[in-house]
Amino acid sequence: MITYYELGPDKQLNEIVVAGSHDAGITSGGTNVKTQSLDIGEQAHAGVRVFDLRIAATSVPGQRAGLPKQAELKAFHANPAAMKNETKSRHLGDGVMVDLQRTKFKLDAGDFGLGLNQMLKDAQQFVATDAPNEFLILKFDKCLNWPFIADACRRELGDQMLKRHVNLNTMKLRDLSGHVICVFSDKGVMDIALHRNWGPRDGILGFTNLSSSISGYEDGYPGLQYYGKGGTSVGKPFNKLTQNEKKQRKLVGGATKAGPEVMGMMYWTTTGIFESIEERNDTMWKPPNVAKLKRLWAQGLAEYVYRENPLAIPEGSPAIGPVRKQRMPNIVMIDFADDRKCAVIRGLNDLTPDDLAALGGDA
Repeated sequence: MITYYELGPDKQLNEIVVAGSHDAGITSGGTNVKTQSLDIGEQAHAGVRVFDLRIAATSVPGQRAGLPKQAELKAFHANPAAMKNETKSRHLGDGVMVDLQRTKFKLDAGDFGLGLNQMLKDAQQFVATDAPNEFLILKFDKCLNWPFIADACRRELGDQMLKRHVNLNTMKLRDLSGHVICVFSDKGVMDIALHRNWGPRDGILGFTNLSSSISGYEDGYPGLQYYGKGGTSVGKPFNKLTQNEKKQRKLVGGATKAGPEVMGMMYWTTTGIFESIEERNDTMWKPPNVAKLKRLWAQGLAEYVYRENPLAIPEGSPAIGPVRKQRMPNIVMIDFADDRKCAVIRGLNDLTPDDLAALGGDA
């Protein structure tokens, strides 16, 4: 099992590098939809600590005529243009009929993955039993039915759900250990506050992406503040690896302007509507491209130093290593997370100043 606590209990979250799982719950579907092979517990054991989750409601198949209709909250992967959302009255497995947004996909251009309840159970077991010194962050974005997602999180996570008004970026590993942290988009936070009157001390923390925000870093922000973005052009279905490298290089350079406390997020993913995601992903993890990942990651560290004071530390000097440690992309998002990929990312924490200096060249 890959773990992070041994990096130091007094390490802040923004001082370490962890693996993140892109579309973490999509373990089924077509080759242009499926992004993961392992369930949430297995991904956590492999070394994933940040889980990208998009949740919607779908009808439960095989229901008997004459009985109340049921729905289930599940992970989904689809372009919003392919989604048909309708208000329906459904049971959510607790015997209570609720009005929710039921989702279908047009022309099968999308699919559902793992159920939310089971994903939450897996997360709770990991921090409660399997690795009580570790933590997990569940990042809910582009979801529907926010209040019901919050209900499920509070019910299934129980005492392991972090319920504090805290800036996650500067929290220490000792304070995060044993917890599942749920962070919601601004829309989710507002919707949950409106319908449940819940906030940070009820476990409803936020996240903000400073790469697309007009506001800057805030010391008192309750949740996660990061800089980064994934995705490549739908209109350019080929050369996805080159597209992603170009986009990520631009982002890791821009992240240096956001401030030392901001978490950097780098995507080593190449999803698209054509071709197999898994086949493209396999190419990204061949040795030459793993070397590119490391150099791209290191470039994000180097950009700030040379922009602020290009004469302060000679390029290639080991002295640049400790400075880069303060400016690292902290979360590397990946598809098809497994032990081998997560070990590469976990190993970035252990690079010496000499190693970091050696990685300072162009990707």
